[in-house]
Amino acid sequence: MIITDLINKLEVNTVKKFFLYFIPLCTLALFIFVMNSGSLLKQPLSKEDQLYESIYQIETNVKEKAWKKANKNINYAEAAWKKIVRRIQFSVEKEYIIDLNGTLSRIKGGIAARDDKAIMEEVYYFYELWHNLAK
Repeated sequence: MIITDLINKLEVNTVKKFFLYFIPLCTLALFIFVMNSGSLLKQPLSKEDQLYESIYQIETNVKEKAWKKANKNINYAEAAWKKIVRRIQFSVEKEYIIDLNGTLSRIKGGIAARDDKAIMEEVYYFYELWHNLAK
């Protein structure tokens, strides 16, 4: 009887110790994963969030002066960016998110004004921001 009580107390203490270390370690590992997952999460996960490809299409549309297609692609790009931001918001610096928002807005304004030079500048700036996102 005394031995059984002693074994039960040891088992309870072992379980308590296990959870005392296990839960904080798992939480810490989860936070580290989330904070370093931006480069993985910025990649397209469906047909509705292919941002980089749509910006490339805008570049092609602007070179061909296909303004209606460019307008359609920038609307798609903005919707895709909203989906991507939800995934990467905890693993990317806020400054990059703000810069990419501004770049997309300037591309949209350039398309509305049909200013191909301004659009091309912003497209290449977007490529640089995208490349450095979550590094």
